[in-house]
Amino acid sequence: MKKRRKARFLGIVCYCFGLLGLVSSESVAQAVDRFKDSKTIDDFLQYRSDRKSPFILAHRGGPGASDTENSILTFNQTASVLPNAILEMDVRITRDSNYVLLHDPTLDRESNATGPVAEWSLPDLKKIFLNDLSGKRTQQRMPTFDEVLDWNKNRYVLALDVKPGTDPIKVMDKVLKHRAEYSVFVICYSVAEAQRMRDRFPLLWLAVGVNSMADLDRFEKEKLPATGRLIALTPQKLQPATFYKRLHKLGMLCSVGTYGANQLDEKPLEEATAGYRELFRQGGDIITTDRPKEVAPLF
Repeated sequence: MKKRRKARFLGIVCYCFGLLGLVSSESVAQAVDRFKDSKTIDDFLQYRSDRKSPFILAHRGGPGASDTENSILTFNQTASVLPNAILEMDVRITRDSNYVLLHDPTLDRESNATGPVAEWSLPDLKKIFLNDLSGKRTQQRMPTFDEVLDWNKNRYVLALDVKPGTDPIKVMDKVLKHRAEYSVFVICYSVAEAQRMRDRFPLLWLAVGVNSMADLDRFEKEKLPATGRLIALTPQKLQPATFYKRLHKLGMLCSVGTYGANQLDEKPLEEATAGYRELFRQGGDIITTDRPKEVAPLF
C-alpha cells in the first residue's frame, strides 16, 4: 500500500512538473513575435476606460543606479520583471549613417569618450565603453539599433525617441527591414512631424505632445486625430480631469512623465506613491518613469 501511494505521489509530481514545463515552453514560444501584426499592437495600446492599472513606460529602459541606460542588458532586466512594460530608447545617427542608442547628443556623460555622437563613425563608437548612471565605467558597448531589434524579436513594445537630426522615416525604414513595425511606436516632436509619419506609415502608432488646453483646442482641429493610433504626451504637471477626458474621446492614451528634477521619481517611493496613483486616477494611462520595477507594483 505504501509503495503504491509513493508511486502515485511521484506520478502526480512528475505530471505537475510536466505541466510547468509545457507552460514554460509555450511562454517562450509565444514571446517571440508577440507583436506580429497591426491587430496585436492595436489591441494592446487601445484606450480602455476600465483599465485597472496604467501602462509602465521604462524611460531609457529603466536603469537603476548601477545600470547603463539605453542598453540591451537593462532592457532585458526590465522586461524579464515587467513583460508588459514599454521600453523607451533614444535613437541617434552616426557620422557614417548608422543608428545607435544614446540619450545625450554627446558621449561625455554616458561613456568614456567625448564629443557629439554625430561626429563618430560606428566602428569607432564600438570601441568605447558605457558608463552606468553613477558615472562608473562598465565593460558594456553601445548597442546599435539593429542589435536591439534583433534582441527584441517583436516581444515587447519599443518606444522610439528619434532624436533631432535623425530622420524618423529612415529609422522606420530600418524597422521595416527587421519586420518590426508592429512592435514599435515613434515619439514625434511636432504635429507636423507626426502627420508626415502618418502619411508614410498609416498603421504606425505615434506619440505626440499635447501640452495645454489651448494646445488641445488647436490639436482637435488638425486632421491627425481622425487617423487614430495616437498617444498623447501630456505635461508632467497634473492637468484637470477634463483635459484627459477630451483626449480619451479622441481614442488617445495619455502618457505622463514622472522623471526629472523635482518630479515623483526623485522622491522616496513611500512619499510618491499617492502621486503615482493620482496620476492614473485623473486620467494618465501611461506612466513614463525612471523606476518602472518600483512603480508597477503600486497598482
